[in-house]
Amino acid sequence: MGLRVALEQRIKPLDKQLINSILDDDYAALLLCNKRYVIKAVSIDSDITPNLLLGEEVANILPNSIIDGTEKRAIVKLPKLGVDREFLLSAHKLKQGESFVDQVLTLQVLPKRNVDASIPKDSVRDYKETILKNAPIFIYVLDYQEKIFTDGLANYAKLLGYTEEEVLDMPDGVYSFIHPEDIAVVEEQEQALRHSDDRTVVPVEFRLQHKNGDWFWIQVHSTIYSRTADGEPLIEIGSIHKMDKDHEAELALQQKDKYYRTLVENSYDCILMYDKNGLVTYISPSVTRATGYSEEDLLGKTLEGFIYEDDREDASVNLRYVAENPGSSSVVERRIRHKNGDILWIESRLANHLDDPDIQGVTINFHVITGRKEAENEIHRLANFDTLTGLANRHLLQSCLLRDLESCEAKNVSLAFVYIDLDRFKQINDTLGHSTGDQLLIAVTEFMKKCIRNGDTLARMGGDEFAIVLPNVDAEEALAVAERLLRYLKSPIKVGSHRVQSGASIGISMYPDHSDNAEDLFRYADMAMYSAKSERNQVQFYKRKFSQQENKRRSIEKKLKVAIAERHLHLFYQPRVDINTGKISSVEALCRWDDAESGSIPPNIFIPIAEETGLIHELSQLVMEMVCQQLVDWHNTGVDITIAFNLSAKDLKYFDLVHNLRDTINRYGISGKMLEVEITESAAMTDVINTVKVLKQLKEFGVKISIDDFGKGYSSLAYLSQLPVDNLKIDKYFISRLSPNFKDHMVNLNIIRTIISLAQSLNLSTVAEGIETPNQYNTLKSLGCHMGQGIFFYHPMPANQLSKLLQREARLARNTINQ
Repeated sequence: MGLRVALEQRIKPLDKQLINSILDDDYAALLLCNKRYVIKAVSIDSDITPNLLLGEEVANILPNSIIDGTEKRAIVKLPKLGVDREFLLSAHKLKQGESFVDQVLTLQVLPKRNVDASIPKDSVRDYKETILKNAPIFIYVLDYQEKIFTDGLANYAKLLGYTEEEVLDMPDGVYSFIHPEDIAVVEEQEQALRHSDDRTVVPVEFRLQHKNGDWFWIQVHSTIYSRTADGEPLIEIGSIHKMDKDHEAELALQQKDKYYRTLVENSYDCILMYDKNGLVTYISPSVTRATGYSEEDLLGKTLEGFIYEDDREDASVNLRYVAENPGSSSVVERRIRHKNGDILWIESRLANHLDDPDIQGVTINFHVITGRKEAENEIHRLANFDTLTGLANRHLLQSCLLRDLESCEAKNVSLAFVYIDLDRFKQINDTLGHSTGDQLLIAVTEFMKKCIRNGDTLARMGGDEFAIVLPNVDAEEALAVAERLLRYLKSPIKVGSHRVQSGASIGISMYPDHSDNAEDLFRYADMAMYSAKSERNQVQFYKRKFSQQENKRRSIEKKLKVAIAERHLHLFYQPRVDINTGKISSVEALCRWDDAESGSIPPNIFIPIAEETGLIHELSQLVMEMVCQQLVDWHNTGVDITIAFNLSAKDLKYFDLVHNLRDTINRYGISGKMLEVEITESAAMTDVINTVKVLKQLKEFGVKISIDDFGKGYSSLAYLSQLPVDNLKIDKYFISRLSPNFKDHMVNLNIIRTIISLAQSLNLSTVAEGIETPNQYNTLKSLGCHMGQGIFFYHPMPANQLSKLLQREARLARNTINQ
């Protein structure tokens, strides 16, 4: 007993005011409450059992006088709990913010008015002692250094089935009975107490072992009463309450709770909950990680400030609908504001659990999908918009046209479809580079935007082609828009350090005058644009004759496929003459087509169709074979002469061109030196790197190379030295204007002189095309041109006619040698 006396002397300063205020009075129930609910209840009154009190709202128990703080005690009835008796209620407020327990309430039974009030005080004391002895809750005072209770030890020993002396003899004092797995929980609670402020109550639940070996759960609420000079705890005061629960089940429940809490707190998904009033009651840690908002930012507040401004109205309707309809749910995508101001896209699932007593709220599970939305937007942009100009592409334009056609049909108004093709764009690209070309397209786009209304659609169809849908306009208004575009495009446009002049060809089709079908409007505007392109810088409305021309073109295309497959085409040959001697030096093969139904179809009709449809490769292969066959036939008659034939720009990009030509030469057993390939200057400049590569491969097996129509290009002089060329063919346009009758004849004379001088400096031969008059011939001869070609010398002729001419020249040559 000396130990107990010593302990009692050490705790003489202990203030027992709080304990006395609770236990000195007779009571029927003891209630621990947070701000809203009764969280623990001890009762010895059958009318107000713990089950009745536990979880009850404090507002249903306290009168207004205690709620507003004017009184601390009051006589109350509890009709809301179904109890029609009077109690003396006392409220003991705890220090705010130091524990989840906000206040302690006691209920004392008031004697009935007809009961004799002269009950002896000893009887009251006896009842009090009976209650304290048998109550499942008791107060203790713990000496930290001795690990023993100086007050409450008898209750503690009785709880465990031991005597006080047995407890005092234990090596770890009152700690000796704690479950090994719960020691860490107790140490965690003591650590929290060690760093807490005075009178802060810290709760903990753990298991103790009874003397019979059984484990049971207790709930402890503790606070530090006395500390050393260093702040270390000396004396702890608290309450112990035995809990009626299966410790195994409780452990499983704790483990399950820990499992789900871990899932929630570490989940990629964010979890948020709000009550029936729309106030946030819970957020998971992932909400803070994803959005930057803390519990302080959101708890007890509405979600209005959380949601992006433009989505708030729709979100409010959705949040309210789910809250007002039990069991309802909703899955939506919407935008929210990150705390730093960024806009985030989320995918959320709302579910109403307000009727579930364990949840009592609307849950929102969401995760951030900003990356996915950005990817979707990028896919949408790539699928519907041009990457260079940002305009609608052909796919989106078709959708807009269909939409506007439906609208115009409903309103009984007209619509214009405008097709625009920039002139000279390819030359600008080739001359100044693709970067300048792109800048020109952007500049043109910005101007076009200024020419249209908000409801109009401007699209880039690809390359240098644009289209505009103009709903609710007549033909006169559409023409005004097109002419405004033409005026701008005719003027020099500043692009970077350059000023370029492009121009445009514009075709227009009208709904409903020309068609009520979107596909037809596309096609008709395209036809009109091609008609305008023949003159350039023009606007053309669709005319029915364009369809007739288109039908004729399609008919030619079908017939051309058959003509190539069945070798119905044939060659004419035009001699190329040495200007100084007048002798034939080589011939050019010219493809001709005589159709049984349509008669002769000129090359300027069927060759462009072959290029547009991809038939040009088959046509060029057929010409190569016919040329090689003709060389064999002439060689058998004693005539050997070089034959030139034309290749298009598309032929130069055909991967099998060189291989096919080599195979054809080998198959016919001729020398590559007997062949000459002619390509136009524009074809050579389309892709200089590829052109040089292909021409060098042709030169490897002896084929000569000529540049046709030379002088039309604007950048060819810079690239000419790179090409493995033998001849330059001066374009017939310059030749035709050598006559003094033309005002610019001196300009053309100087151009031809420059070309011949350039060719001489590069050791190339020159060929003048289209010589028709003696004046042209004499001028070219005086300028030093090597060869000429045109009707001044010979018209194109069939092979048998040219054979006689070549055989005659061969005989004359032999006779001259023999003489």
